[in-house]
Amino acid sequence: GGGGGASVGAIQLPAGLKRKLQALNYPELESACLGGQDYFKIILWLEEEKIRLYEKIDRKVLREFNKNWYAHVADYAKELGVPAEGLNEKDVALKLKVLNGLTNVAVHDVYRDKAEADELVVAAQKGSADAGEKQRLTLLIPAVNKLLDQFSLPLLPENAADADTVAALRCIHARVCPPAAESSGTPFDLDRLSIGIPIEDPEVRRAAAVL
Repeated sequence: GGGGGASVGAIQLPAGLKRKLQALNYPELESACLGGQDYFKIILWLEEEKIRLYEKIDRKVLREFNKNWYAHVADYAKELGVPAEGLNEKDVALKLKVLNGLTNVAVHDVYRDKAEADELVVAAQKGSADAGEKQRLTLLIPAVNKLLDQFSLPLLPENAADADTVAALRCIHARVCPPAAESSGTPFDLDRLSIGIPIEDPEVRRAAAVL
């Protein structure tokens, strides 16, 4: 393998992208940057641990950190709908866009996996009476995003599907209410309930308390 690119290697990830990788439990966050092998490793990890687009045997091209690596990653990203044409070691802006795009794909997949694991059939809940695929949880997204931000979790886009919103709520729920001993069912005053995080906004606070 041949060195080079020390100046590129020094370019750190933006805080927002780092937070997303942290939420995905990326193990080498301290060394994560836009240069050399540290960059290669993040993308390989996203594919092997989170996205899993390729069969194991096909991931070989992402594991071999050689001169063809960028071309292989550009093809890989394109399959996932992430623009990456012309990706190379020196184009830092494009490298950042590609890494951010692939991280977003991984985050989205995590939300989807959680939703499917919990067998959430959100769209079907109010009956297929309305054939129109109307999103019912759009109004919740700003409040949900405030909660996600409290836990340094990736935020939902403003047009997120209901399934993603519910999956995000599940992620928050897992942090607000870790499994604990069963309590006797005494009624709670939501405004006095301790939720373990400081939240000014009373509506957001109640949402967290309900969760």
